[in-house]
Amino acid sequence: MPEVEIGGRFGRLYGWLDWPARLVGLNLLWVLGVLAGLVVGGLGPSTQALYVLERDYLLGRSPRMWRDFWSAWRANLVSSQPALGVPLLTVWVLVFYLLAARGTPVVYGIAVVLFLYLATLMQLPAVLAHMDLSPTQAWRATVEVAWRHPVATLGVALLVAVLVVGAWFTTPAALPLLVPSLPVLLATLAARRGLPPPPTED
Repeated sequence: MPEVEIGGRFGRLYGWLDWPARLVGLNLLWVLGVLAGLVVGGLGPSTQALYVLERDYLLGRSPRMWRDFWSAWRANLVSSQPALGVPLLTVWVLVFYLLAARGTPVVYGIAVVLFLYLATLMQLPAVLAHMDLSPTQAWRATVEVAWRHPVATLGVALLVAVLVVGAWFTTPAALPLLVPSLPVLLATLAARRGLPPPPTED
């Protein structure tokens, strides 16, 4: 039986209806990828693979979820360690100082710095997925991309915080199914505003 192609508004609506199941599937793959790298070694390549696949979906490509996720995971297994490992370690350092400063006025300044840092860091894997850069170059490019449109960057960070906190207090069971895949989708959408057009595929 031939496939029926749906165009126009209904086609776009049909495409968006695919996203909930897609995000759940990607999230489960991300968890498997983290576990495959014994957590510490798997966090970077799994996160990078997640960004690569969501970028491809947003570009209208048709990646094969299982095959392309593990292909991207293997391709980024080594390179993602310095590119994402050091920034993620910095997050834990800031969290440590935040907890240590509880009850003092300094805690507000650290909280602001941590929020701005996380808002920027969310777009780092999107830049790495789009351009082949060294870790230092990627971080510089991420700062430029993220703060070229500060309203979008801050808006996405606030929206992610609201969604995560809201889900935690209302439907905590949804968190393992949609985090980090949903925040990654929002961060990728925000980063696309400041990235150059992707190369065309032959």
